[in-house]
Parts: sequence; structure tokens; C-alpha cells
Amino acid sequence: MINIWLSCKRDSAKFDFIRFHLLKLKFYRIFVVTKTDNMQRIFYHRLFISIVLLSIGLTSFSQKKQLDHSVYDDWESLQAISISNDGRFISAVISPQEGDSILFIRDLKTGKELKIDRVNKYTLSPDGRFTVGLLKAPFSEIRQAKIKKKKADDFPKDSLITVNNETLTFYKIADVKSYSAPKELAEHIVYKKTEPKDTVKNKSAKSKDLLIVRNLITFAEDTIKNYKEFVFSKFGNSLAVAVEPEKKDSTDTHKVLFFDLKSGTKKQISGEKMEYKSFAFDETGNQLIYLATVDTSKTEQKVFDVRYFKNTMDSAVVLVSKTSKGLPKNWIFNENSRPSFSKNGEQILIGAAPKQAPKDTTIIDFEMPTLDIWHWKDPIVQPQQLSRLKNELRRTYLGIIYPNRPDKFISIANEQMPNASVSDEGNGRFALLSSNLPYELESQWDISSKADAWIYDLQTNQLHEIAKPVLGRPQLSPSGNFTYWWNAPKKQWFVFDNLSKKTTSLTKEIPVNFWNEKNDTPSEPGAYGIAAWGQDDKFVLIYDAFDIWKIDPTGKLKPENITQNTGRTDSITFRHINTDPEKRFIEPKDVLLLSAFNNKTKESGFYTLKQQGKNPLVKRELDKYKYSSVNKAKNTEVLVFQKNNFSTSPNLYVTQNLWKSTQKLTDINPQMRDYNWGTAEMFEWTTFDGKPSQGILYKPEDFDADKKYPVMIYFYEQHSDNLYQYFAPAPSRSTVNIPFFVSRGYIVFTPDIHYGVGQPGPDAYNYVVSGAQALAKNSWIDSKNMAIQGQSWGGYQVAYLITRTDMFKAAGAGAPVANMTSAYGGIRWESGRSRQFQYEQTQSRIGATMSDSLQLYIDNSPVFFADKVNTPLLIMHNDDDGAVPWYQGIEYFMSLRRLGKPVWMLQYNKEAHNLTQRRNSKDLSIRLQQFFDHYLKGAPAPVWMTRGVPAIEKGKSWGYEVENRKTGR
Repeated sequence: MINIWLSCKRDSAKFDFIRFHLLKLKFYRIFVVTKTDNMQRIFYHRLFISIVLLSIGLTSFSQKKQLDHSVYDDWESLQAISISNDGRFISAVISPQEGDSILFIRDLKTGKELKIDRVNKYTLSPDGRFTVGLLKAPFSEIRQAKIKKKKADDFPKDSLITVNNETLTFYKIADVKSYSAPKELAEHIVYKKTEPKDTVKNKSAKSKDLLIVRNLITFAEDTIKNYKEFVFSKFGNSLAVAVEPEKKDSTDTHKVLFFDLKSGTKKQISGEKMEYKSFAFDETGNQLIYLATVDTSKTEQKVFDVRYFKNTMDSAVVLVSKTSKGLPKNWIFNENSRPSFSKNGEQILIGAAPKQAPKDTTIIDFEMPTLDIWHWKDPIVQPQQLSRLKNELRRTYLGIIYPNRPDKFISIANEQMPNASVSDEGNGRFALLSSNLPYELESQWDISSKADAWIYDLQTNQLHEIAKPVLGRPQLSPSGNFTYWWNAPKKQWFVFDNLSKKTTSLTKEIPVNFWNEKNDTPSEPGAYGIAAWGQDDKFVLIYDAFDIWKIDPTGKLKPENITQNTGRTDSITFRHINTDPEKRFIEPKDVLLLSAFNNKTKESGFYTLKQQGKNPLVKRELDKYKYSSVNKAKNTEVLVFQKNNFSTSPNLYVTQNLWKSTQKLTDINPQMRDYNWGTAEMFEWTTFDGKPSQGILYKPEDFDADKKYPVMIYFYEQHSDNLYQYFAPAPSRSTVNIPFFVSRGYIVFTPDIHYGVGQPGPDAYNYVVSGAQALAKNSWIDSKNMAIQGQSWGGYQVAYLITRTDMFKAAGAGAPVANMTSAYGGIRWESGRSRQFQYEQTQSRIGATMSDSLQLYIDNSPVFFADKVNTPLLIMHNDDDGAVPWYQGIEYFMSLRRLGKPVWMLQYNKEAHNLTQRRNSKDLSIRLQQFFDHYLKGAPAPVWMTRGVPAIEKGKSWGYEVENRKTGR
């Protein structure tokens, strides 16, 4: 232990700063000497030692590096987390942002672990015996092959690895293209590799892929040439393969092979010269269904029949075809029919559709006009029709066929009732049918859910109307006894009893709100949601803002708050975590795992809830962290999860006793300790209109209250619930990276914004500017060097705010709406949908049509007040933006340019609303730093800012460099 004597006031900022950082080192003891202490001689005797030691400590601390753009690629995250059924083996992929991934396997029984470089895809067998993965070629070698523009066959090859988890040893097979495993990996996998050139008779022919079936225990293999399609059964006991040789290949025939992997036998079950596709097994792997067509040419629409096979049969049979009974006239089974078995295997769900009219081959294409005709009575506009076109051409209508009733099709859905689902995983008595076709036109401006809905009784063949319309999205309960939906106008949950045909409200008599009370858009609020249904639909668990209610859908039993009002009392929001994705309902014996979020402290954690007995609700963990990726072993109480906060990288943890103790399994991003990171804290203030508000304040790790810091303010709706969220340093897709700017000496502030109706711009001003002014009262804020940045809705608000205030030194707006009057009539080009609903009912929050309230659209449009702007503005708006038309960015740029205002626009070519190409994200990150560093830190402006990059220099110069003032170069 080393003693440090400090001469300063105990409550001074200097003392707090030194104490905070020295105590981190854990081997210092601090004494404070003041002028009133009778210890002057001792103080001066030790002064030199104190100064030296303090200098060493602070120098060591100050040597932490700042984040720069070189750190991104190596920053890691955890992906694809798995746990064996017995909880013994845990696996995950540790992925850098760019580079070679690592497969991580931990044996909890022995404490041993295995790491294998370059694996980014793997499968852990449920019993924990094996891990199978694809070992990728080194990233650096692939990069070099791309640079040298090598042919695909000459690229570095991947390999297959099989790990024996018991011994943590693995076996490698070279030159593998891919592998596949059953959903529940047992003993077999298949992998693909290219046929060796020395075995190909025609050396000039293109190499074919081989499909190899491998037994993981015996290592026995079976090689299949000319395969086209294959499918495993769920549990890996069966495999079906379609073989389709090329026309010139006389050594093989069209066929379907069935492998009984349990017995090790195979047989040919179809052998006609046909195309076979869309294979599906039943749950047990004993039954197989698939499509077949004699038309193997490239026709516009092929007609298929449906083949059925059971493993006790010698070969498959035709179950239904285009001539089968019950199939509507001129309807067919086509390549999109996709048959599947019900859960119990007793019926087959399959789509059928009207045969499309053939293309007129007499039309001479190059002499015909090409255009889209917009009609004012079209249910949806042409761009939306074109966006949906592929799906519409592939649309089929659900029906049922039975393995024991050949040549009969039961039609359920049709063109008037296109949407259908069968209850109880396809086993049930009822089918829910719905149609939103009558309401498509109004969906251009009205986002509320509406659909006509019916229940079809498969036992009686009767169709019963639920409502026209149902004001919501109707769904079937797990066992199919009820249809339920959220009625937004009435703010209640409703059920329709599929047997009694009675509709009732589930929540009308309960004295709490089940609608989102924080909704601040001019639309009906959504619900908090449904947690789960009980076994046999005996009850349903429904959320309010905090607690969970158990409700009898028949209304016979009184609703029960099963979290005992603890959530509302303690301001904790409870939500059910389904730890078994295949389990569709809750059994009475189940102990429920609940996530918990404290709305005041922003802490997160877990509770457990017993459905029976005393003290059912038990707190297990609540801490200053975010938790994610919760996985539970199927047969034990072992839980694995990720845990992080702003200052702690996400890592993998395990608990075997419901958080009485936890074990950290990984330590990714250890390099984070070498960098000047930061802290996150809540900041509160009062807005201009007197409302309390919150935001998050991020300070550098080496924060010194005696210094002044430039401020970056980023906003998008609300952030305060994310107080403990981690942000990895990463190239920007559109917004400032918080840890990057904090590490480099910025204070970053993310204020919450709450809205009314009709004034989104003034609402943003009310919260952002009041928050900035409150923040500026702190002595460590450099109020003359504050900036704002936002993307999309945040970008709009940036564009608006600089028309109202000059307090910001610089601003960055990504994909901003500048002119609501033109944006209102625009298109969201990715979906093809009209933008009118956004202004009338959702995020843009005008709450009225433009014809009724033109002035509101003008008042909230930055472009009309461009003459008020004095803040330098950097816009990013990309030419393939599918959300905000990029001419919005152009409008603002052109208006500011005409007025001689400093403005730049980054237009990334063929890029989306948020950048998708990593190279462009890296570029944007550099420019964001250069732009804000210039205005807030006085850094020299780069060439792209001082004189731009002319089109003639595009692709040759990027303008990052600082211009030499003497030479002008």
C-alpha cells in the first residue's frame, strides 16, 4: 500500500478527479492535508514523493489512446450463441467487424474450452456430442484473390470441421463449399464440394458440385452426383435428394432418393424424367411430400402434381394433380405451392393458384411501349404494385390434402379471402381467413389495421363471419379455440370464441390501461402485447405498462395480476422470456422467466414467477447493465446470456442457479482497456414549456471538470432508457459513433424528445435547445463549440433547428425531409408506398391532410426558412434512399447554396437510407470527424470542405488531405 498526501480542499474538483483515478489503482491510500492541519512538516517531507507518485499514476492514466478509424475492423461481437440440451456445452461465434471469426466452445463440466479460427457458421448437436462448422479461407487470402480478380474456381477454398465436444478435438475436410445439418443434428450431415478435375471426363466442362452424406460417428460417406435439391427431416433420421442430370449426361437419370439414416439404407422412390422440388418431411421423418412436373423446359409457368411417400412404401405415389376433385377450375399446383405437413402428420397444407395466362409471343417487344399507368381508383399506387409484383406472381391460396384420401383437394383460401392459417400447427379444426383488400385504398393515409375475417370449420365445412372489418390483426390462439386481436380505437383486447361464435372484450373491466400510454403520434395507440397463452387456451397472459395479467378468455374466472402489482408499485416493467421457442403455450407447472426493467433507475435484470404457491415472484438480478441473447438449456436450469453497459463490452455469462452466481465465459475486446473510453450518466432539465425531461450525458474517461469540452448532440425520438447500452466503435452508417467522439474529447448528449400534434419542429426545439442551454450552464461545457447531428427523422430536426437558433457551431443532417409540402406527396421507393400516412398519422406528426392544414406543413418545413440559417451544415442523402426521397436533401442544399450558406452534401452512389457498404461507412466516419473537428476543435479543413471534389477527379481523389495554404494544393 502506498500513501498519497494531497494538499487541496476535500470538496474540490481536483480532489475528486485525483481520488477517482488513483483509487482505481487499488494500492494507494489518500490523505488530505489542509492549512488547518498541524501536519505541515509531514506534508513537506513527503511532498516530493507524493508529486512523483502522482505524476506516475496520472501519466500512466493519460497514456490511454484515443479511438481512431483503424480500430473498427478488429472490434468483436458475439453471434450465434447455442447451448446443449443438458447445459454442458456452450458455443458462440466471436466475430470481428471485418476479418476472421472464431468458434468458441466451452465445456462447463470440465472447464475446458476450444477456439477455432475462421469459423463463422456452425451447428451444435442438441445432445452436445458434436459441433460441425465451416472453416472459411483466411480473410486476407480472399481479399487478395478479389484484388487479383481471380476466377471463382481459383479462390481459396473453405473446409469442414467436425468437433468431438467430449474431447474438444476436431477433424477437418478440405475444399468444402458448404454444409447442411438437420434442425436437430443427430449423426449425419451433408456437405458440398466441387468434383475433382482429374475425375471429370470432359476437361473443358464446368466442374459439378458433389453432395456427400457423412456419418459423424462411423465417418462413412455416400457421394451423390447431379443433385439438385435435398432436405433433412427435423431429427436427422431421414434425407431426400432430387437428382437431375444434364441433358448430355447419359450416365445418370432423373430420380428421387430416400435415405433412412437410422437403418443406413436408401432407395429410389421416383424415377420418371421429371423435375422434382419442394421436399418436406413430417415431424417424425417417416412421410415425405414433394412436387413433380414433366415439363423440364424453361416455360413461363409449369404445372406440378404432388407426390407422397411413406417409408413403408416402395415408391412414391401421385396424391393430387390438376385434375383432382375440389381444385377450382383452371387452378393448378405450381412451383410456389410449397407443401408441408401438419404437426401430427395427418394432413398436408399446400397452396394452389389460378393458372396464369401465357405471354403473347406474337408481340414484338421492341415495338411496344413501356410504361406504368396510374389510375386514381387503383387500390394501391403503381410503385407499390411493382414492389409487390414478384410476391403477387408467386401467390398461392392455402388448401388441404390428406395422405389417406388421394385425388382430393380441400380449398380454404381464395382470391376474395387470400390469407389463411390453420389452427394448432396445422392439426386443428379451425382455419382463420382474412382479407384487407376492401381497405387498401385508405391504407394510403390510414395505418390502422382493418381486415374482414372469417372462421372456417373443417369438421362441418361451414364458414362463419367474425366481423367486417375486424379493427386489428386477428390471430388464432395456439390450440385454435379462439381468435384474438387488439382493437386500437376501443383500446381493448378482444376474443372471438370459434365454437360459440361469441365476441367479448378481455380487458374492458380491468382498471388499468393496456394501450401504450406514451404514444405521441396522431394515431390510435398500440397494445403492450401478449406474453403467452396457457395450455388448451385456458388463459392468456397480457401485458399492461408494468405487470402481467392472467385472463380467462371465456370470462368465467376473474382476471388476476400475477405479478401482484409489483411492476406498477416499483416502476418495473416485466416481460415474459420464452426459453423454449418450440413451446407454444404455458403449462401450470412452468416457472416463468421474466425480464425486468426499472423505469426510474434504468437498471435491467430478471425475475422468476411461479404460477402456484406463496411468494410466486422472486427477484433474481437487477443491475446497471443491459442483458441479451438469453438461452436456456432444454433439460436443465443452465442459462447463458450477454451482459454489458456503456463502459463494459458485451460478454458471455452463464448461471446455473438463477443468478445466485454467474461465470464469465469470454473476454472479447480486451483492447478496450487501452483506450480512453467514457462514462454514461443521466442528465435532467426542464424544457421551455416547463416539462421535466431526461437525456444521457457521455463523458470521456479522463474527464476533468476544470477543462472545457466541445459538445456533440445526437437525437432521435428518445434515448434515456438506453442509459446502460453499449456502443461498439464502428464505421458510421449515418450517425455519429458515440464512443469514438467521446474518446476524442467530446461530451456527447442524447436528449429525449416528446411530441404533440402539428408541431414536430417546435417540439424538437423545445427539448433539444432547452437541453443544450441547461447543459451549457456547466463550467466544463464549451458552449461556443456545440454541434447537432441526426439521421432521417433526426436529420429533419437538425435541418429545422438551424432555422431557429444560431447556438450550434455546426450541424449534420442525414436523409432530412426539408420540404413537407413536397414530401407529403412523395413515395417511399423501397416499398412503393405513399408517404401521406407518415404526416397524417405517424412519425412526422402533422395530424392532418395538407389540403386541410397547409400552413402546418409550411411552418414545419426547413426549406422555407433557409434564409435564417447561419450554421454550417453537412447533409448526407443517398441516391437509392428507399425511405426519404433524396430530392429532399437536394432541395435544402440548393436553397442554402443559392443563399450563399456553407453547406455540403454527401451522395453515396446506389446507397440506401442508411449506408450498407462498409467502405462507404468508413468514408462517412472520416468526413464526420473532419467536419466537426474543424468547426468545434479548430482542426484544419480538408480539401473536400475547402474546394470540394470535382466530378473529373471522382475515383481519383477523395479530398481527405489538408490543403497546403502556400501552394493551394
